[in-house]
Amino acid sequence: MAKLMKYKDIVPIGTSLIVASTSFALGIIYGNWPYDLNTLWRHTDASGFSKSLVHYQTWGESPMYIHYTLHAVGVLGLIGHFIKLYKPDEDAKYFEYGSLGLFMVGVIIYLTNLRTGVASCITGQWGEVDFETGINVMAASQIMIVFVFVGVLVLQGGLYYAQWYDHQLKLEFYENEAKEAAAAAEAQAKEEEKLARKVKGKGKKAAGAGVEVEAEIDEDDVDVVEAGDGATGSKKKSTGAKKRKS
Repeated sequence: MAKLMKYKDIVPIGTSLIVASTSFALGIIYGNWPYDLNTLWRHTDASGFSKSLVHYQTWGESPMYIHYTLHAVGVLGLIGHFIKLYKPDEDAKYFEYGSLGLFMVGVIIYLTNLRTGVASCITGQWGEVDFETGINVMAASQIMIVFVFVGVLVLQGGLYYAQWYDHQLKLEFYENEAKEAAAAAEAQAKEEEKLARKVKGKGKKAAGAGVEVEAEIDEDDVDVVEAGDGATGSKKKSTGAKKRKS
C-alpha cells in the first residue's frame, strides 16, 4: 500500500522552489549587469546608453514564451512560500513571512519599474524624463531587486541552519536521556543482583541451621533409643536372676 507524503516531507520542496526561483531572477539581473555598468556606475563608454537601450529593446521584443518562462518561475517561488506558510513553525513563522514580503517587493519592482521601462524602450515614450534617466531607473531598480532577493536567500539559509541546529540539539538531548536511562537500568539491575545474592545467602544459612537442628534431633533420638535398650537389657537380666533363684 502506497504511503502519502506528510507535510514535513513537502516543506523542503518549498524551500527548493524559493531558492531556485530567487537564484533564477538573480541570474537574469546578472545578465543585464554589463549594460547597466556603463550607464549607472561609470560613463567611460560614450555609447553605453545606446547599447543598454538596444539590449532592453531586444529583451522586450523577444517571444512571449520567454517572458512567460520568467513569470512561471516567479509563480513557483510564490508556491514555495505558500507551502512553507501552510503550517509554519511557530518559532520561525515571522521569518517565513519576512521572506515572502521581500519576494513580493522584488516582484512589484519588476512589474512597476522594469516592465514599464522595457515598454518605454520599445515605444520611446519616457514620460517626464529622458531615456537616459529611464535607463538608469531600470538599472537602479535591478539593484534594489538584488538586495531584496539576497535577503530572501539569507532568510532561507538562516531558517535551514536554525532547523538543522535545533534538530542536532534534540538528537543530543535524546542521546543523553537514553544514556541516563541505560545507566539507571544498569544500576537497578546491579542492585537487584546484590539483593538476590543476599537473599540466597540467607537461604543457605537457614538451610544449614536446619540441617544442624535435624542432626541434633537425630542424636537425641539415638540416645533415647540406646537408653531404652539399656533399660530393657537390665530388666531381662533381673528376670533371669529371679528365675535362677527360684
